[in-house]
Amino acid sequence: MAKRLDDAVGQRAPSKSAKPKTAAREEKPGNSRPLAKSADPAYMKFTTYIRKSTHLGVKTRLVSKEKELSDLVEELLSNWLKKNELITTSRMERDEK
Repeated sequence: MAKRLDDAVGQRAPSKSAKPKTAAREEKPGNSRPLAKSADPAYMKFTTYIRKSTHLGVKTRLVSKEKELSDLVEELLSNWLKKNELITTSRMERDEK
């Protein structure tokens, strides 16, 4: 049985991460669609826990706006970073005085 397992493991298909990565969000020749975020090296997978009711409410509203959850999360986190960068910068400037 161990030999069959070794044979099966040795015959696995290459993982998705083994594929060569291409430049960020560029279109492939002959294809009018941009590179998927999951295959784009400029993006990373991000997992977190939220309440089911929050997820359902957000998902419902995003569908009606034809927007993706990843775009909303990117927007919210980018805005949070900008806001907190300003707070940190203003605190540093105040402390220098």
